[in-house]
Amino acid sequence: MARKALFGFALALLVTTALLGETKAGYVAGKFLGVATEDQTTKKETIRTAVFTVQVGDLIYTARGEKVHPKTGDLAEGLIVNDPVQTLIDGEKLVLLKPDGKELKLKIIKRARAQ
Repeated sequence: MARKALFGFALALLVTTALLGETKAGYVAGKFLGVATEDQTTKKETIRTAVFTVQVGDLIYTARGEKVHPKTGDLAEGLIVNDPVQTLIDGEKLVLLKPDGKELKLKIIKRARAQ
């Protein structure tokens, strides 16, 4: 009987952890505020990049992603505006944990206090 109870408890714990989502070490909760595109002109070409905005605590970070390809469908890479997102600040890098569990590494270009 004790084995069945222990097994049931372990199973419930496993399901609860899976449903709540496990946070990777070092990540903190943030709020995804949006994504836009920005054109950068060089001597040879114009490069379009994705620019992400995320709030972590009382700071709002604006960070630039990789070059956006012309046929890119989802600039936000699965993130939804105003949803929570796991974030990691590493020097001048902002790392976001996408819904598929992969990391999105961005270069911080602006920090501002939330109003």
